[in-house]
Amino acid sequence: MKIAIVAAEIGPHAKVGGLADVVRALSQALKHAGADPLIIVPGYKVLLEKLAVEPFAEDQVMMFGSGREHFRILRAEAMSGVPLYLIDHPGFFGREGIYGDKNGDYPDNFQRFIFFGRAAATTAAMLHPDILHAHDWHAAAAPIVMRADAAIRSQFVATSSFFTIHNLAFQGIGDREIFPLLGIDESWFSITGLEYFGRVNLLKGAIVLADAVSTVSPAYAVEIAHSPELGFGLDGVLRSRGERFVGILNGADYDEWNPSTDRLISTRYSPDRRNAKKACLYDLREEMKLPHRRTTPIIAMITRMTAQKGVDLLAAALDPLVALDVQVVMLANGDPQLEQSFKAAEARYPDNFRVNLDFDNALAHRIQAGSDMFMMPSRFEPCGLTQMYALKYGNAPIVHATGGLRDTVSEFDPISGRGNGFVFEQFQPEALVAATARAVNTFRSPALWRQLMDNCFKADFSWSNATSEYMDWFSRIHSQRTSG
Repeated sequence: MKIAIVAAEIGPHAKVGGLADVVRALSQALKHAGADPLIIVPGYKVLLEKLAVEPFAEDQVMMFGSGREHFRILRAEAMSGVPLYLIDHPGFFGREGIYGDKNGDYPDNFQRFIFFGRAAATTAAMLHPDILHAHDWHAAAAPIVMRADAAIRSQFVATSSFFTIHNLAFQGIGDREIFPLLGIDESWFSITGLEYFGRVNLLKGAIVLADAVSTVSPAYAVEIAHSPELGFGLDGVLRSRGERFVGILNGADYDEWNPSTDRLISTRYSPDRRNAKKACLYDLREEMKLPHRRTTPIIAMITRMTAQKGVDLLAAALDPLVALDVQVVMLANGDPQLEQSFKAAEARYPDNFRVNLDFDNALAHRIQAGSDMFMMPSRFEPCGLTQMYALKYGNAPIVHATGGLRDTVSEFDPISGRGNGFVFEQFQPEALVAATARAVNTFRSPALWRQLMDNCFKADFSWSNATSEYMDWFSRIHSQRTSG
């Protein structure tokens, strides 16, 4: 089965968040499962600089609003034999950033990604896939035009579309005047199509028009379809898809995130050689210039400084957390006010708190390897990957019970010995502190901590389970389309 994956990010080079990791890992897992995947992404400047590319097709021209846009389709062989197709348009993608720069998001992102989705559909039509699998609003125009553009639809009679929502909070909403850029009939600007309170909603269009829709964890699927707060205005649209809307838990890329093979950490370790982890804790304290206290646990937090990630909850809880005698090492950037607040906290707690504002992938690995616990107090979390990585590195997660965190982390029970972390239900500073206190108390009981580490190491969120679910859905919707 040939599967065309359409996305705005691809790891490791064109990466802003977890989407890049998912696209790379899923494509490789599909190939390992016997499928024939390919990836279509924008031809970002960074990709053209990093990859060896060659022309795939003659230069293309697209009617785009009242004008014409010229672009090239390039091909690169990358990522364990999974081919990569790049939409080369220097005006839209020949920039330093993916979504923006130091001044914020690019003001023409809506135009950029409508163009990308349409160009990706053009490219896919040349490749004749069985499935077009688009990810998030940046790629939503591809499944939209597959069904809503009569000329393009005729090229996809044997192709089914599958759309995955990684974060419903980002929907690709633009002004009504931009609708003509999609090149589809005006009748699609309706309540049953792309219209959303008088504006255009690309994510909604893909939800309505794709053959099936998924999101990245079962719990998040329930939350966004049945909660007006987390549904961001689309809960009813999601419910309308019925059984064609499903939650499939993302997998973790254990090829990159595995302490027994990790080349970015000072000392590799495994469940059978867990004492070697102590060297990583020592090295992290040295690097962070924190005092060495063997009875003081290190709590890691690797995240974006946004309200969604619950960073403000940590800020509100920091004083009582430090009073528990913990050392917190944070790798995050984003909101300037939060950055300033945490820098002030670093000065206030020189022996207990460090924040690193420049994202560094190698440092992220060293922090995972050199920590005892991992904090993830997200307001909402579609899936989350870093808590899965933390478990693999023997770190007990401390998480808010939401979305994918609910699906992957369970409260440790000192009586039964079951569970792999610490969970708080209420999104309140006091609840975060209480969960952390339970973690610290467990840490100071060596026998219980060893049992908890065993449970963490045993957690398996490899891509094989997710890939099997995706392949089942791909086969189902493809057989329904080809059988009439």
